[in-house]
Amino acid sequence: MLIWNRHKEKTGKQPKKRRNTFRRILAVTLVVSMLFGAVVTVKPKLVGAGIRWIVCSVCKPRDLAAVGVLLEANRVLWEGIIKEDIRCLMNWEENWIVEEFYKDFWFKAVAELTEYLSAHGLYQVEMVGSFFDARNHIETSRLIFRLQAEAHKDYYPSEDFCWFGTNARSMAASESMARTNMLALSKHGIDRQLGKKGVASSYGKGGDKTGRWHQFVDTYCDPKDNGWTVYGTGMDLACDHDGIGSGAETGASNRSRINIDIDYTRLIETPRTLDIDFSNGIETLTDDEEDILSMSSNLYGNQVPSRTITLEMMKKHPAAQKLYLDQRTVIARRTISQNSFNAIVAMKSAGSSSSFDGPATASYMAAIMKELMPSGTTEADIFEIIGENPSYYAQLEILSKKLYESPKFFAKLYDTPANVDRKSVAMKAVELMLDRALFESELRQEMLLSVMLSTELDRNFRKINKNMSTRRNY
Repeated sequence: MLIWNRHKEKTGKQPKKRRNTFRRILAVTLVVSMLFGAVVTVKPKLVGAGIRWIVCSVCKPRDLAAVGVLLEANRVLWEGIIKEDIRCLMNWEENWIVEEFYKDFWFKAVAELTEYLSAHGLYQVEMVGSFFDARNHIETSRLIFRLQAEAHKDYYPSEDFCWFGTNARSMAASESMARTNMLALSKHGIDRQLGKKGVASSYGKGGDKTGRWHQFVDTYCDPKDNGWTVYGTGMDLACDHDGIGSGAETGASNRSRINIDIDYTRLIETPRTLDIDFSNGIETLTDDEEDILSMSSNLYGNQVPSRTITLEMMKKHPAAQKLYLDQRTVIARRTISQNSFNAIVAMKSAGSSSSFDGPATASYMAAIMKELMPSGTTEADIFEIIGENPSYYAQLEILSKKLYESPKFFAKLYDTPANVDRKSVAMKAVELMLDRALFESELRQEMLLSVMLSTELDRNFRKINKNMSTRRNY
């Protein structure tokens, strides 16, 4: 009925099919009511103090049967009418929802709502989106600026860090030069022991001692030694260059080299850099090179092997061959002990003065040392200490020790975390180089101990071997 009323309010008239149905229902209802009221029942009347039902006297049994049939027909009629009416109403309702409500009302309403949201609602969403875009832009810009600041801070190395890189540039070249000098010293020692052609010891121990004596008189002799009191005592006559006792030239020509061939502390221990470079041979020697070779002769193999074993003796006498092999064993043991001396001297030999693509390294080394020196110290004074071409030993000492003796180094550790990490890595690299030098020194020490043990056991081995060969008890 609500839908029908809505249709009536909208159109002003009822549906045609529905009016015809309603008329039929009204006519049938009136007929049935009249028959039912006149024939079947009578109204009860109240008489006196009681109530009696007065039944129509004209009703007969067949009327009752007719009433039942009429009622059943009325029921069937009404049931069909109601079902048909419900079916028509449902069809009409469906048609109305599809044809009128959806097309004329819902479809247009949704279209108008969409237009409204597009025209007004999305403007608000656009405004909110603009806020989101602005927020993302600000956050992104802030992140970019922060990363730029961090990159500028992290990738701006400090001056202290540059010290490591600048001063370590020539260390590899200096170490290579040191190894070359060590090989040259080792070769000179073997040539001297074996009597190679061109050396003084090639004529035997007499020729070696004669050459070393003349060198001592002219270079290292001190006339005041050996209990000197007045002229003509002590070493005056021994240190006379012409040997006639005139005293014109007596003792070392350079007074600073007196007895330096036996003074290990003054020659090797104190200086950080020695003027030594055997890469071009030993034809022309510097003072330091001559002094080092003289000290090496005094320390290792002061008496060279005899040259009396000739080729003819080796061919005729097998014992001469055995004796010569024994001499080579002694020479080999001397070279092992001499190797430590050569390694120390080589580490203090002159290093590379510059890198392949930069200025002299010594100037940067001097800048570090200058902070540790008294005020007024010049670069020349510092070069007297570390040398104009600092040795591998001097460079390693400055980077692993002297650099940390400056208070400024620790004060400048208050730096950016990235620079502190860079300094830590550089310090670790220098520490590894120092550990390598210590490791090589320990290897040389182990070799010396093994040779000493072998030499100590050699006497017992010979004794046991001799007893075994003669089948004697021992």
